[in-house]
Amino acid sequence: MSENHKLPKHIAIIPDGNRRWAKEHKLDAWLGHQKGAEKKKFDQLLDVIIELNIPHLSFWGSSKDNLEKRPKIEVKFLLNIFKDKFSQLVKDEKIHKNEIKINIIGDWRNQFPEEVYLPMEKAIDCTKEYNNFFFNFFIAYSGKSEILDTIKCIAQKARNDKSLIIDENLLKNCLLTKDLPAVDLMVRSGGEPHLSDGFMMWETANSQLYFSKKYWPDFNDKDLRSAIEDYSKRCRRYGK
Repeated sequence: MSENHKLPKHIAIIPDGNRRWAKEHKLDAWLGHQKGAEKKKFDQLLDVIIELNIPHLSFWGSSKDNLEKRPKIEVKFLLNIFKDKFSQLVKDEKIHKNEIKINIIGDWRNQFPEEVYLPMEKAIDCTKEYNNFFFNFFIAYSGKSEILDTIKCIAQKARNDKSLIIDENLLKNCLLTKDLPAVDLMVRSGGEPHLSDGFMMWETANSQLYFSKKYWPDFNDKDLRSAIEDYSKRCRRYGK
């Protein structure tokens, strides 16, 4: 495969369209979230990632605004989904067989009740030694807040060290995503071609974008393969 036809090393997914899917099916919004979080779907997506040996898969789970501004009953349902899904991941044979490390990035520790964040902590802890694949969840996350916190971090370092050299490496090391590589391919379902709340601003600076018209509950492994195939045919110029 030529230089311009390589597979991505890091795919990020924004799974949009759960609520609109539910509305079209005359269901309550939270049932769209439930449909979008089915284990079968994640197993199919992971199968693609493992088969193609794509090390990093990052997944937008929720923004801070999602949890602060949506109806309480919908948020309660989302929290139950997080609790159940991470409890499943702890026991998931596919996760352990393929040594997939679970990372969860965001303000979830401060926002979630103990019954929800403890299974999340356990998923992180029981996979912390794995290094074959990396499944990164962004939950109670805001890219804008991440950049603001990064600026504060650099300002504090500069106050403590007057000779500090502020460069890309320093900025990278202050990010929540400091351990993640740049995103090669950003995939968004739901038919609306836009990003969300500054999702990984720094890591997506040169990402290729792919927008699927399918709502997330209908998005499947074939759609992910189509996105990857489309990426593999593109020529990445990096401004050259």
